[in-house]
Amino acid sequence: MKKIIISASTIVAAAAIIIGATGAFFSDTETSTGNTFTAGAIDLRIDSTATYNGEDVEAATWAEKDLIPTSDKFFNFDDIKPGDSGENTISLHVINNDAWVCAEVSNLTDLENGQTEPEASVDLTTGVNDGELSSVMVWNVWRDNGAGGGVAGDNIQNGSEQTLTSGNPANGVLSIYDSTTATGPLTGASTTYIGVSWSVPASVGNEIQTDSMTGDISFYVEQARNNDEFVCGSINNQEPVRTVLKLENKDIDGTWDPYLDDGVEGELTFISSHPTFNYTLDVSGLVASTQYSIIYYADGWPGNNPGALIGTLTTDGSGDASVSGDVNLGMNLPDSADANYPGGAKIWVIKSSEYNSGTNSVTTWPVGIESLFELNLITYTDSDL
Repeated sequence: MKKIIISASTIVAAAAIIIGATGAFFSDTETSTGNTFTAGAIDLRIDSTATYNGEDVEAATWAEKDLIPTSDKFFNFDDIKPGDSGENTISLHVINNDAWVCAEVSNLTDLENGQTEPEASVDLTTGVNDGELSSVMVWNVWRDNGAGGGVAGDNIQNGSEQTLTSGNPANGVLSIYDSTTATGPLTGASTTYIGVSWSVPASVGNEIQTDSMTGDISFYVEQARNNDEFVCGSINNQEPVRTVLKLENKDIDGTWDPYLDDGVEGELTFISSHPTFNYTLDVSGLVASTQYSIIYYADGWPGNNPGALIGTLTTDGSGDASVSGDVNLGMNLPDSADANYPGGAKIWVIKSSEYNSGTNSVTTWPVGIESLFELNLITYTDSDL
């Protein structure tokens, strides 16, 4: 019996040794924490320096910034004459990553604006869009990079600085940097300069009196990495040009001054040239739980000249709402019957109870503090017309 007890004790001791030995195997642990993928960024910012007949143009000169479509204009002259000329240096800054760069002129329109007696004697075209200004202006656009011994960005085409386009202005896409150019993409965190000169030859006569030319200029950038075949103007590579319109409530009983910073406001984003009016609208601070109509108000009263219902929305309990739409207006904004033509169109957001959608008419003068009105007139081109 004693031997059996001793044997049992030996077994227990052996088990203890085995268990202890298990924790002594060689081992190692390596840990990598916080693994992260972060998307890069491409941001285009633009500055401008302009002259007119050799004098600086303050309104067309600004430091590096994101453009405000309705107010930042490279060219805005209302009294040009034969012999006049101007220059503009446009600096393009691509933030962070290499990018292809394109420019586009769109919605170019020549307006007759009526005729003076001297013009009528030499110009037999009298239609609204029969102006002659674009057909006589001479433009030149070049890469102002300092090639040939010049200074980059000096707005003088020196030596071998490459001409990008020249002649009469026209709608179209301009390749600044794409796979068809010899220069490759614009390097990230760098700047390129585009020189633009324009003139009205002194030989031009009375046929352009009172005529005007309007158009939109946009710049587009797209990543170059993994995108070696990018070509400016390719349908698959073009992002629609979107315009942002700020709306505010106003004192419409007298001065039409906007009530800024009172929390009642809106922002309309839309594609400026498209077969349909494709838009997104965000509003805040309106009357709670109320249906509103988004309208094109075509002057004069009651806004049906011809006017249009763009869409409707219903505010929540805080007076806020967001809505998107894609409506076929079947017209450009502004329409030629609008008293504001060709300057631009008014966009209002008023209570649906104040509007007749069947006749596109405002039935009751809107309550200004409870409605939203444009801070700038807009233009929209129905590209199907």
